[in-house]
Amino acid sequence: MGDARVVLWDFDGTLARREGLWAGAMVDALARSGGDPAMRPELIRPHLREGFPWHTPSDPWGAMGGPEWWGRMRLVLQGAYVRAGIDAAAAAHAAEFVALEYYRVDAWRLVDGAPEALATTRDAGYLNVIVSNHPPELANLVGAVELGALIDLVITSAAVGADKPNPLIFEHALRVADAGADVWMIGDDPVADVAGAESAGIRAILADGAYDDAVGVTVAEAARLVREAGPADG
Repeated sequence: MGDARVVLWDFDGTLARREGLWAGAMVDALARSGGDPAMRPELIRPHLREGFPWHTPSDPWGAMGGPEWWGRMRLVLQGAYVRAGIDAAAAAHAAEFVALEYYRVDAWRLVDGAPEALATTRDAGYLNVIVSNHPPELANLVGAVELGALIDLVITSAAVGADKPNPLIFEHALRVADAGADVWMIGDDPVADVAGAESAGIRAILADGAYDDAVGVTVAEAARLVREAGPADG
């Protein structure tokens, strides 16, 4: 065990949000590919409730780079398009554009107070480490939305091969961050972020983030709580 003081941050829903989420990216990809302009995210979203690696965190996919991860996901995306009423050829074509649209920078918005929260923990002597159930290219997006200067390390489930709340991703984060005893997790998912972190012995705070049904404190308040709590016992 090292001695670094570390705050682990979720990304999507905690620090930033993509407009329309995955379903929105798929609608945008369909339009880019010349497909049905009348398709709406709410028609695709019900068909995205399975198939992603974080839907089965107890059954890790294994570490993957971008081409392998997106190659596997392309079949999932095609299936969702078809179930939403898109013919198979158009679905296959549109799926080729989802990665580009998902990471289109102008589709992402920072959560209110996110940069200030990261600055608070940084100024208090913590490393800011993103731990996210995410495709491999997240570090590029973090830089593009101008959070890179406040983030010390970006860890994706794709690169690790395990998704929150699987303890493997938390163990990996602690190891590569050279973390000591003073570690926190801040995220908007009570299972993946909070329960997952706590099962790995990490103090966790539920943040309300970006979504309408989210509960918890603001990211600014979460950062303040970390700053004022002091090191964990032991």
